[in-house]
Amino acid sequence: MLERKILSSAELNAWLTSEIRKIDGCHECKLTWKYRLRDPGQHDGCNWSDLNLQLGEGADLDTAVKAAGEIERRAFKLFNLEDEAPASPQASTMEFHKYVRPRLLSTPVFQLDANLINAKQKLEAVNQLETWRDNGVICLVMSGIAHTEAQAGGGTGAEARRKKAASHIFTINEAGEAEEDDAYSKVEAILWGKATNDNQANDVEVVCEAIKWHAILITNDGGSNSQPGGILGNSKRLSEELGLQVLRPEEAVEFIRNKILERDGFNAQVTALTGKPVPEWTGQD
Repeated sequence: MLERKILSSAELNAWLTSEIRKIDGCHECKLTWKYRLRDPGQHDGCNWSDLNLQLGEGADLDTAVKAAGEIERRAFKLFNLEDEAPASPQASTMEFHKYVRPRLLSTPVFQLDANLINAKQKLEAVNQLETWRDNGVICLVMSGIAHTEAQAGGGTGAEARRKKAASHIFTINEAGEAEEDDAYSKVEAILWGKATNDNQANDVEVVCEAIKWHAILITNDGGSNSQPGGILGNSKRLSEELGLQVLRPEEAVEFIRNKILERDGFNAQVTALTGKPVPEWTGQD
């Protein structure tokens, strides 16, 4: 048997189609190869098999099928497909990164309460949360009402509070939207029974915005000897009845550290299987 000529996939398809279009009644037909064979030795050395026949307008089926069979037998003796090119480094990297988890954690948004504005950077847990935000590890925002609260008031540190609040992304509600929300009365009843001042009403709105945006609320409000109730003191009911997760800043840091360990552990398994290096930011969070 003569040595087969090596063709690219496109070249073989072009030859097959050209041949069938020489047949009367098949001028608009298209013929392409179908399978690349793993073991050409079992097929007389040919590394491809079978054809796809696409009939053209007005083509005679019997004529086209008969012609395709004859063309396949000739092509089988004449041609082999060139070897598939190895994946380029860029393609390989792209394939790898489909499976690696990104630096941004797959968690809900974290919503920071006004009592954690941290204008003087003295709250270590909040400093850590802000660092993770700046490094693209988490999404940390404020609710609109908390953002407004943080900028209110005067006295020492007022300007620093306003500047710090201005650095935060914040969610917004239309005026009066919170009070019209079905959750408002439920949250109000859980926190206070009935809000009797602006601060209590603001806390209700903070919680409602977190529920609306499916956020994890981070706060220092309540749950203390001086204020046993409030948001933290009622966090269990807020979770059980309204599905809201409420955390102290230290608890949020622990929660996120565990998520980072999960992410990096998963990526380590992927790199072990693929032989690719871990993402460059691994170990920096």
